[in-house]
Amino acid sequence: MENASQPKKSGFLGNYDAHLFWPVTIIYLGIIAFAVIDPTAAGVTFSAIQRFVLSNFSWLILLTGASAICFALWMACSSRYATVKLGAKDDKPEFSFFAWVAMLFCAALGTGFVIFGGAEPLYHLFTAPTITDAGHIGKSQGVPEAIRLAVVNWGLFGWPIFAVGGWAIGYASYRHNKPLRTSTGLYGLLGERCNDTFFSKAVDVLAAIGTIGGVSMMIGLGVASISYAFLILFGIELNAVGKFTVMLCLILTYIISSATGLARGMRLLSESNGYLTLGLLAAVLFLGATPFTYVANMLLQVTSEFLFRLPQNLLWTDAGNFEPREWSGTWFIFYILWNVSYLPFTGGFIARISRGRTMREYICGTVLVPLFMTLLWFSIWGSNACFEQLNGYLPLYEAAQNNPEQALYILLGSFPFGTVLCFVAFVCFCLFAITTADAASHFIAQQTTQGTTSSSLPMRVFWGCLIGFTGILFQVTGGFTAIKSLAIAAASPFVLVTFAYIISIVKMMKQDEHRE
Repeated sequence: MENASQPKKSGFLGNYDAHLFWPVTIIYLGIIAFAVIDPTAAGVTFSAIQRFVLSNFSWLILLTGASAICFALWMACSSRYATVKLGAKDDKPEFSFFAWVAMLFCAALGTGFVIFGGAEPLYHLFTAPTITDAGHIGKSQGVPEAIRLAVVNWGLFGWPIFAVGGWAIGYASYRHNKPLRTSTGLYGLLGERCNDTFFSKAVDVLAAIGTIGGVSMMIGLGVASISYAFLILFGIELNAVGKFTVMLCLILTYIISSATGLARGMRLLSESNGYLTLGLLAAVLFLGATPFTYVANMLLQVTSEFLFRLPQNLLWTDAGNFEPREWSGTWFIFYILWNVSYLPFTGGFIARISRGRTMREYICGTVLVPLFMTLLWFSIWGSNACFEQLNGYLPLYEAAQNNPEQALYILLGSFPFGTVLCFVAFVCFCLFAITTADAASHFIAQQTTQGTTSSSLPMRVFWGCLIGFTGILFQVTGGFTAIKSLAIAAASPFVLVTFAYIISIVKMMKQDEHRE
């Protein structure tokens, strides 16, 4: 799937596209230098871009998320295209359904699920505008709404956006023999020049930069959680050297995983982490002080309110106030943009592991199953966290305001076998960090090596190390706000790319249907 017209360079990193590799590397290293030398100025600069986007284009960002959701529903319900495969008619899926879904979670949002499972519903319970307007701040009546908002943030917008990106890139790649690159998803609009125009190159460069920033932010959160686990489990408070050592160990493990390929290392780690995470969820459901009936009732009510208030979920803008309150930009709109920042990475990775799936299977695995898991996850974790907080058993909200992972470990530590459960959570964080770096490095290596699915190990290790050490560097130097805002700033153009992908998919499939 390589394009012969692309400039190739060979060396220790293998064959690569010099017109993509060097711009991405130089621009990103320049950003890192700026953020390390003057983290305050970098944070102010990138935060200003973020505020400008959130303040002036929140309506467009909401429409982007709503469009992706409606399009995914159309893809799922379309009898016309339901059996169309991502690939040739005789292609078979490379991975089992469980391994496939586990790899999706481990590559995308798994770390955030574990960190914010109990903390985010608590944030919403005490700050969300819809709960404030109802007079239920910090009350039991506000818990269903708090959990529903967490489900909207983590389950509603992200996965349909990822699904659109994956199908656009994968369909053009496998059906039209194009490289697995972000710009390939524009094939329906640009045709054979989808990888060669200035706009295409800009899309690929921004995709790589946004991926490094977004994934570094997630890994930085994971390392912070691992560091706190060392304090809880082993009584060791990690300094900067200790955090770098932890990151080095994770990178070495990642190199071993990456060397064995996606079909072995990434798959085995993802499946193992999937079982551990489900076991952790079962422990929270059955071992906590929260009554099972309360959790079950909460799950049913949150599900019903989520479904019957779907239009509000899609298009709520806090328009009842002349100036939207800070919460909507901090949470609702921010999450959509954050998910858009993951669009190139998750789209490209999903395309890589989804060959042979029909459209209906694809939407089931990339949208419906993750949405069901989000409802289950946040209902169980959120019910327990809010129950413990409101009954005065544990000061979880106070802990979450300092660090969300503190609330996680305090909650697990209060259960029977609490130390064991905290250790399991620690292992989950480590595995999520490894698999996320593995998936991201595969994607960026694809971007810079003509879209090949078999990039060299040194190339993947290079990007994995850059991602890992960026996350820990900003944790240590105080530039974490800068890298967070950078991910959002780089993601902003992909709001328009999402719409372009939707149009591109429709045109490609209609043209292929006409030819066939």
